Amino acid sequence: MTRKLIAFDIDGTLYTSDRKILDSSLRVLRELEEAGHYVTVATGRSYFTAQEALKELGVKNYILCNGAYAYENHELSHSFPIDKEELKEIVALANEKNIDILYQTEREVKQQKEFREQSDRQKKVGYEHFGPSFDFDIDKEDAIYQAIMFCTADQEELFTPLLDKLRFTRWVSDGVDVVSKHGSKAETLKVIAKDKGIAEKDIIAFGDGENDIEMLDLAGLGVVMGNASDLVKGHGNYITKSNDEHGILHAAIENGLIEK
Repeated sequence: MTRKLIAFDIDGTLYTSDRKILDSSLRVLRELEEAGHYVTVATGRSYFTAQEALKELGVKNYILCNGAYAYENHELSHSFPIDKEELKEIVALANEKNIDILYQTEREVKQQKEFREQSDRQKKVGYEHFGPSFDFDIDKEDAIYQAIMFCTADQEELFTPLLDKLRFTRWVSDGVDVVSKHGSKAETLKVIAKDKGIAEKDIIAFGDGENDIEMLDLAGLGVVMGNASDLVKGHGNYITKSNDEHGILHAAIENGLIEK
């Protein structure tokens, strides 16, 4: 057997449309691990917002904040924090334009002030059941792995002249993730694959969002969920059923990863 590195997005992939995890998806994760493959989650969520899903999934490896940091066997193994000085410029412009920003450190979600649409923002990011910390100070944080700006694509263009060491990845119409250019789902998968002696052609990725495009294109097998947009379906090389229709199980069986 050729050992594979197999990565799964959470929202829209492992999660159904009502944020449930299907037993069929849990079966796939379990059987792939039992077969000796390296299985990891690769999500835009931070540890703080992903912890409940990680516990339910039972995984021990996870790539967080779109590749900004990663855990292997529940230990921090890869770290690509964002550049603080460049972030300060972005924050200054965001404050000038009244654009809300959320900050994610290794274990916390932080804000500098209450948002105008606080409950809506919390629900979108997935921390509605947890209270954010309001003690955020760029200079005092050991590492900031991701910032989330709640802005439109048109507003996003205002920030592009400031970007040198950071990258933007849009995940909803009014939300964009800000991460280091050195960390993305794809780049972190490359590093892990090299560490494990796994060829890039033996990487398999499951995803549905724009922040999954790079890893879907990198993978030898890029599985796009049936609920993905037409833009995302133009990437990867296999389109499966939706996240509500056992798409992960369908793709795993059809591509010979597990038996029917």
